[in-house]
Amino acid sequence: MAGEDDLIAAITAVLPAAAPGLVDVGIGDDAAVLPGGLLLAADMLVDGAHFDASIRTAEWIGARAAAANLSDIAAMGGEPICLTASLGIPDGFPDVAGLARGIGCHGVPLAGGDLSRAPVLVVSLAVLGRAERPVLRSTARAGDRLAVTGPLGGQAAGGYAAEVEPRLAEGRRLAGLATAMIDLSDGIATDAARLAAASGLRARVYLERLPLGPGADIEQAATGGEDFELLAALPPDVPVPAGLTEVGTLVQGEGIELLDGAGRPVGLTGWDHFRR
Repeated sequence: MAGEDDLIAAITAVLPAAAPGLVDVGIGDDAAVLPGGLLLAADMLVDGAHFDASIRTAEWIGARAAAANLSDIAAMGGEPICLTASLGIPDGFPDVAGLARGIGCHGVPLAGGDLSRAPVLVVSLAVLGRAERPVLRSTARAGDRLAVTGPLGGQAAGGYAAEVEPRLAEGRRLAGLATAMIDLSDGIATDAARLAAASGLRARVYLERLPLGPGADIEQAATGGEDFELLAALPPDVPVPAGLTEVGTLVQGEGIELLDGAGRPVGLTGWDHFRR
């Protein structure tokens, strides 16, 4: 089956282009950029695909859905304004109030949404944000270094009990430094390649440099999603900020190289719902 990026390309190919002046940056980034620096993003979580509602609390599910959306705003160097929630609720779902508490746990107000009956729990959120200088995926330059905001692979190693905090403060701090940025929702093996492709470059990632989350090995750090850390491209003359780890570089070319400690290429790919 076609992968997620292939499906996005197929959808984009048949959609009308946005009228000039209405959308500054559309499909292909972590969030759309509207005039005035407004940011708009959406994410959906579905029981059986993103979580197991029989073993996760409603509050955890709501918090995870909100974190996924807010991480997209963080990747643009922005701050959130509000969320909306479209919820598909199955018969007998026991804790709608807990779901709402989770959605609101990051302190971002809920401004509206929609409710529907559904065969499984579906939590589809959208977030409105703003950024003075939105950071895109497509503006990196050859020679930029790649750095991550925190440990990777913890979720793939079974860390779903831990809270995930979207890196909003880090994203705002990087907005004046990074040439490009992306949120690591699908694993650095996939998302670094996306950033590089958007900028017309090749990503080179040194696996031994990846900071490991609790219980994670290098493969989980490279391929595991749901960590919601940020990957930033930094110019060569900009010091890597405290708290970030330099893990690679961008070079001329296309695609991605994942290199082991001896400099040998390793064939790994990140998460894709459609190519599990």
